[in-house]
Amino acid sequence: MSTEGGGRRCQAQVSRRISFSASHRLYSKFLSDEENLKLFGKCNNPNGHGHNYKGGDYAAP
Repeated sequence: MSTEGGGRRCQAQVSRRISFSASHRLYSKFLSDEENLKLFGKCNNPNGHGHNYKGGDYAAP
């Protein structure tokens, strides 16, 4: 690689940050509604219980 112009090299980095959401419900058909709620708490919500995730930077080689 040429180092003309003072001997300095330029360097660039490409990265990507990702985010996504996921939902789940913890439930056992072998337990009553009350037992499921006691065991799984807010994760037993019939409409699901969600989380947001963010991935770190990924630097391309």
